[in-house]
Amino acid sequence: MVIAFQNWRLVVMKLVKYLTIACCIFATSAWSQTRYFLFPSEVPAYSSQFSQTVNVFGIVHSVQNLEADTFGFQFSLADRTESITVFYEGGLPDLFEPGSPAVVHGKFDGNIFTAKSIIVIFSAKYLPIPALEELRSYGVMITEE
Repeated sequence: MVIAFQNWRLVVMKLVKYLTIACCIFATSAWSQTRYFLFPSEVPAYSSQFSQTVNVFGIVHSVQNLEADTFGFQFSLADRTESITVFYEGGLPDLFEPGSPAVVHGKFDGNIFTAKSIIVIFSAKYLPIPALEELRSYGVMITEE
């Protein structure tokens, strides 16, 4: 009886050890695949599952100034396949123009993405290094500020 118990205990200890190793491998794998940005074509599907603030990277198109009573702008942010309409209340960054890359931070309500901030200068001053590496992998020029 004592031998059977010791074997059972050994099996449980090995199982715990292997599960711990598997969890560490999974966590490392998930961590290495962390993305800092979504593309405009990914925003509707992501936002229908998760109601949280996201960063979206795309190319700016068709900027429109809104009515005089609202100090804001509406523009399209596009990737290769799709675009989303973005509303931003406030003044636009100096380098913000159609055809330029931008990262918008905000929420998508199903039709319009409401941005809280816009980033058009990609440097370590504004973004973490892993985010800059992700942008660099998309071909974005990173400034050394």
